[in-house]
This record gives sequence, structure tokens and C-alpha cells, in this order.
Amino acid sequence: MNKDSILEIVAQGAWNGGTPVENSAYENQGMVFKGGIPVTPKSIEERIGVRRRITAPPDQRIGVLAFRDLLANSGIDPGRIRVIISASNVGEDKNDPGPFSRYAFDLVRRSCPGALVFDLYAGCPGFNVAVETLFLLSRSGFLAPGDLSIIVGAENIHRAKPFKALDTSNLIFGDDALATVLETGEQAGNGRAGEIIAEAQIEAGDNFVAAMAEKMAAWARGTSIDGIIVDNQLGKIQYRIPATAARAQQAMAERLFPAETASGLFQNFRAALDFYDRHGMGFAFDVMTTGADSRAVKTLAEAYTSSGTYGRIVSVYLSPGKPVVLSLHQGNNEKPLPAPPKGIIDTSTRTHGCFAGFIELKEEDGDFFGDIDGKGVFLHATRGAKNHLDALLNRNGITFQEIDLLIEHQANFAMIPLTLEQIIGNGHPGAKEAVADYIANRMVTNVHLRGNCSVVCMQRLPYDLNRDVLQPDTLQGYPINRNLQKLKNARLILFDSVGAGMTRSSFLMKK
Repeated sequence: MNKDSILEIVAQGAWNGGTPVENSAYENQGMVFKGGIPVTPKSIEERIGVRRRITAPPDQRIGVLAFRDLLANSGIDPGRIRVIISASNVGEDKNDPGPFSRYAFDLVRRSCPGALVFDLYAGCPGFNVAVETLFLLSRSGFLAPGDLSIIVGAENIHRAKPFKALDTSNLIFGDDALATVLETGEQAGNGRAGEIIAEAQIEAGDNFVAAMAEKMAAWARGTSIDGIIVDNQLGKIQYRIPATAARAQQAMAERLFPAETASGLFQNFRAALDFYDRHGMGFAFDVMTTGADSRAVKTLAEAYTSSGTYGRIVSVYLSPGKPVVLSLHQGNNEKPLPAPPKGIIDTSTRTHGCFAGFIELKEEDGDFFGDIDGKGVFLHATRGAKNHLDALLNRNGITFQEIDLLIEHQANFAMIPLTLEQIIGNGHPGAKEAVADYIANRMVTNVHLRGNCSVVCMQRLPYDLNRDVLQPDTLQGYPINRNLQKLKNARLILFDSVGAGMTRSSFLMKK
């Protein structure tokens, strides 16, 4: 236990199996990129930076295997586990009603029967959002010094089959699973408890998003809402990709700003992005708790309001055939609390629900398949980073150049240099040399060998760095992994990820 931390990462376990699938496997299969460009090994690498991806056997729950590895090799006492979070999108079976966290919990249920166990659906930033949630649960005092929390990230795309056979999204993703244990430190419990200032129960039927938005808009007309957490017990994948909370966030915005809605502002990417940032629309994500108890999501919301970073949070309990239960939580801190010296020092999550349709599930012949607006996702990932990261870094008195190691989500390698151009040079082409140096010497890369591992990316990159798996290479003309020994000893680390919702979540860590 660290006397100088609120929360710190102490160990990881992983699933390291699977079969490598080279790009050549997709050639001459009838797949084409937009614009009629044939899918070849060369065109795949040129467009997305992937040379191969790892596929899992259909009969394995790789998240459970990763957790088993953690338990076997980390030496942790399962009796100290207070929280287990499954961070996922599709998970290992798109027809599984959830929560996926029950499979991991089964391994330790006898040792920690009273643990808070839930899924967290926030797109690819799910690990980062889970870290933020644990940070705030520690800060609020729900987690005490010495308590352990587990985040199991698992995506088994090739087992779940969320895309049609000829959809080029199949080229991007690889299967992966890691489990991370975090320990609450002695700086925990310095948050100030907030209070529930309003509650409502709504008979919503099939229009639950609209009904939720009406009530939240009424609450937000006086003072803005900084976040929405929905305990989504509906058990259907189409309601968690994107998160129902993100849909409700945009529906609330449409009711709060009817003139802008009528003018088509939310259909204009730049205008909508700026509007959301300017009005501080906050975050929105779903959880699915075990135990079917509406009090659990209130506990999470109360932790968020204890920090001073988030002032007003709406918690929602959404269960089939029952009234929707909404609670408005108000914090009592006037400003964010000071950062601890070590471990996780600060976090930030924002959702732009106006872009929720960029990644969603659509029904066809009784089944659901992923539909990705590649251009929209690319724009949000690259253009949305600067304001978000500037706000996080500035309030901690840190510049981007002071970061020793950047762990950046790798959905598509082409996104990374363009994202850094926005951050380092505000989009100016003169920043290309500085960007190339940053990628080579302050980042680690594995997308070319594992594909986009979705929510697991944030865990896999530091895990592979620490076990000396990564190798120097060149990808899309950029040198990568050129400073590995120094990066293993990085002291100031920034984790940043973006995905469905559209949500961006980041956290700062000091060693």
C-alpha cells in the first residue's frame, strides 16, 4: 500500500494465446475498402497499419483466463477484493444478456461475496473509465486503504462475430484479454460526500430514452449536468453499443437547445463538437450491475460527486418491465481536490452523444451487426483530443512535452500522427517532425501485430512493454518503439482512449 496514493496499478495478468492471422488471409475474399480499393496485405497496412491480428478459440472465455493468470501469478489475496469491473463492448458473445462480470466473479465469489461487481460499457475507453470510477470510489471512501479492485478487459470479436462477413471492420480488430489489479492507498477517503437532491420514477415503455431525456432536461435547465450513469439491465447488445446513456445525453441536448437542433447544428461535425465542449455536456456511460439492486448505481454516482471535479450527476436504473428510476446527485465541493503525489493523480471523461451513431448496432434479418462511420470516428478521434487533453493537463500544471510515456488507443495507426498534430502543433503541418519524434520515443505501438484490441488496448500496451515483447519497427513511414528501455522507467504516464459513444477518457499516472 502506498502512503502517497489514492489508487495505483499493482499487477496485471493476461491471456496470451490465440492464433495469428496475417493480412494475406483476407485477400481475394471479395472484400473492398470504400472507393472500391481492393483488400490486399499492402492496402490493409497502408490504410490501418495492421499486418496481423490475434484470434481466440471459440470455446474459450479469454477474460476468465486472463483473470486466472492474474490470480495465479500476482500473489494477491482474493479476500481483499472489493470491486470487480468487466470493461467490454461486445464481450465474448453478442447474445449474452450480461453481465459479463459474473464469469470473473465466479472465480473468487467465496473469498469476496460482498464485492461490488458490474460491467462497464463506454466503448474502447472502458478501461480508462473504469480506472476513473475506482479512483473516485477510493477518493469518496467507499474503497479503503488496502482494498483491491479488478478490471477485466476482454474482447473476443472473432467469437462474437459483430460484423458481416465482408465488412472491412473485420480486418481491424483482434481478440485480447487482460486483468489489472489496483490497490487503494492511504490518501483515499478525502472526498466530501454529496447528496441526492431530486428523484423520479417514470413509466417509459419503449420510449425510455426520450422519457429519461425529458426529466434530465428539466433538471439541467437550472444548472448543467456533468455526467450520466445508467445501470442498464435490459440485457441486449443494441442498447449498450452505443451506451444508452450517450443516446439520452443527446436527447437531453435536443430538448435543452431546440433552436440549435432545428437549425441542424448537431448534424455538422465541427459545430456539434465545439457546442458540446463549450457547454460542458459531460460524460455518459452504462454499467450493468449484478444483483438487480438500484442502490449500486447510486453508489457510483455518489463517488463521482465527492471529488469536486464533477458537480451534478444523474444516476439511472433501467430494468425491463419496471419504472425507470432517476436520481440527481449534487456534490458539495466547490473545486477539484488536490492530486495525490503518486499513482493515479487525475482523470477526465467526456462524451459527445451527438456522435453516438458513429458506432452502433443495426438489426438485419433478426440479427444485429456493427455499423461504423469510419470517417466520423476518425474525425472525432483526431479532432477531439486537444481540448480534452489540454483541460486535463492544464489543471495539473503539466505540458504535453512533460509526459514521459503516452499510452494511446490504437484503433487505426493513421489516427495517431494526426491526433498528435492537433495536440502538438494545433493541426499545423510544421509539427510533423515533432510528431514523428514523439511516436518513436514517447509511445509504444503494437497495432501492427495485434490489431485494434478495443477496450483491452490500454492494458496490453504497458503489459507488453514491461515484459520486453515490443520491438523497434517502422509503420506507415513512422519509426516506432525506439526508446523502449527508457519508457519502461517512465514516471509520468498519460493514458488516452476514444470510442463508441463517442466517449474520450484519459488518466494521468505518476510513479
